[in-house]
Amino acid sequence: MKNNGLSHPFVGFAVGLGVGAALGILFAPKSGEETREFLADGTRDAIDDVVATSRNFKKRARQAVSDAAERVMDATDAGEQAFTRAKSA
Repeated sequence: MKNNGLSHPFVGFAVGLGVGAALGILFAPKSGEETREFLADGTRDAIDDVVATSRNFKKRARQAVSDAAERVMDATDAGEQAFTRAKSA
């Protein structure tokens, strides 16, 4: 099956969100100033959401790296102990 790049569910969501927002702005019974304020508020909210999500991902990535490093250290310690026991035997 050919991957056309649109198979990811978030792409469809983003396209739908953009089309819906554009239609909402075109047919909204608000003044230009109110519409600009609405768009600015929505943009600030979206940026805040992106920042919060990126912080969450950053925190999770750091934890994953920390967990992996701990597992490597445990494996290294176990290997050193096994080597020491084998050398003594």
